[in-house]
Amino acid sequence: MKILLLAGAAGFFGTVLRFGVVRTVNHALPGFPWGTLTVNVAGAFLAGFLFVLCRAKFQHYEAFFPVLFIGFLGGFTTFSAFALESVRYYFDAQYAKFFWNIVLQNGMGLLAAGGGLLLGRLFFCR
Repeated sequence: MKILLLAGAAGFFGTVLRFGVVRTVNHALPGFPWGTLTVNVAGAFLAGFLFVLCRAKFQHYEAFFPVLFIGFLGGFTTFSAFALESVRYYFDAQYAKFFWNIVLQNGMGLLAAGGGLLLGRLFFCR
């Protein structure tokens, strides 16, 4: 029960941070869901980096990993917004935005997660 409550609290903070980032980025760069892309790519990078950090330095606290990964990062990133934005572009016949949203979200997300893992290994697995 403690982990569940902590994950919920961490999710609250991740969600509040996501709201602020998405709103700020979309206001500065209108016309494409740059805010969603920003939080998803940043979250993918953090997931990769923090995975290595937690495994290397905080293995004794593995029971608390869901607080960070499911709670905070789950609240910070958003697959549902990405999916909805993509489908709306498709239904509105904005095929270029539909295509680029899918390519950028997935491509940059995978590269960011891989980059986070590599950077984490560079710092913590010597």
